[in-house]
Amino acid sequence: SLGKEGAASILPFLYLGSAYHASRKDMLDALGITALINVSANCPNHFEGHYQYKSIPVEDNHKADISSWFNEAIDFIDSVKNEGGRVFVHCQAGISRSATICLAYLMRTNRVKLDEAFEFVKQRRSIISPNFSFMGQLLQFESQVLAPNCSAEAGSPAMSVFISRETKYLSIFWYYNPVCVYLSALLVSQALT
Repeated sequence: SLGKEGAASILPFLYLGSAYHASRKDMLDALGITALINVSANCPNHFEGHYQYKSIPVEDNHKADISSWFNEAIDFIDSVKNEGGRVFVHCQAGISRSATICLAYLMRTNRVKLDEAFEFVKQRRSIISPNFSFMGQLLQFESQVLAPNCSAEAGSPAMSVFISRETKYLSIFWYYNPVCVYLSALLVSQALT
């Protein structure tokens, strides 16, 4: 069956699959899984004593609000990763709900568009197909993730600014945020006048 396509390694610490995989302790142990995200309202958490579980009880339908769980799921994955663990994300078939969570994770942590994240995950688990509503919620999330944010994250500056006071010459090199670069250039040139 579709659900029995192999569990997919999306990143070294992030795996995607079905309820079938989540019921196979031998498989989870072979992958080095330490935590699971169960993105369903009715799949059981089979091995509560052995792994850390996070439940995201959403149905796979157009009325379900999966996006309200994105940040919580992303934080959970990061906390497991930071402890040196590995997370297995599953729903019933490993096609729509769990894929949506993995896409949201890639989009926020790598600051990439949905289509780029989608291609990346599809190359690793070919059967992914988030429902239409979930794709809409991911597009909305993309606009939040890629929105201009002038307070760049620590360790990844949005730009380097070199200023010569004498000539008021401003050259800017930006990595990913031209809008912020433009605004900063305006502020700097105003400060120098």
